Amino acid sequence: MKVYSTVVLAIVVVSCAVIEAKTFSKCELAKALANSGIAKSSLPDWICLVQNESAFRTSATNKNTNGSTDYGIFQINNKFWCDSSYGANDCKISCNSLLNDDITDDIKCAKLVYKRHGFNAWYGWKDHCKGKTLPSVDSCF
Repeated sequence: MKVYSTVVLAIVVVSCAVIEAKTFSKCELAKALANSGIAKSSLPDWICLVQNESAFRTSATNKNTNGSTDYGIFQINNKFWCDSSYGANDCKISCNSLLNDDITDDIKCAKLVYKRHGFNAWYGWKDHCKGKTLPSVDSCF
């Protein structure tokens, strides 16, 4: 009976974690970014960045070769930006809070990263968006 209860509990915990994660559509993300004060003219860059960093998934993580980890829809790195007992936590945020479907704190942190380093802070943008045709968001508004 104890083993069965443990298995059921594990399934419930995993299900709850999955329920909180979300894959945004391009337009859904564009509207959230615009509502947070990001200029419409830069939305194609942000959409391209997210498309190439996380495929619009809030639950995305990536372990880097230097031992750090990127978290969430913007792939915020724990070496500098979020708290995981690894780095500086300049965004004053828990890395795990970047993995849920509420991206308010993710956007705030991504804006800080951008303010300090521009889009060049993200390899997904540098490798796939910089100097390339960007996705249109005109149909989103």
